[in-house]
Amino acid sequence: MSNSSELKSHATLVDIQIGQKVMLSKKKMDQKLEKKLLALGFSKLIPLQVTQKRKGGIVVSIGNARIALNEALAQQVLIQTL
Repeated sequence: MSNSSELKSHATLVDIQIGQKVMLSKKKMDQKLEKKLLALGFSKLIPLQVTQKRKGGIVVSIGNARIALNEALAQQVLIQTL
């Protein structure tokens, strides 16, 4: 049971299903990556969801905005499920 909790706390954007609402992780994020995500429009206060998944990347919906990320970047973005 602790294994499933551990997996959920260390999940990335590529691990979630289309339409599932999540939040950016409040811990353990590289400061450089966090600044990049904030510049793109991400927020640790607003839930986000993956709206599309393709071979090369994903599209994330945050409020009314949609942001495309390549798969390499999406694998670095730590999230927590709601």
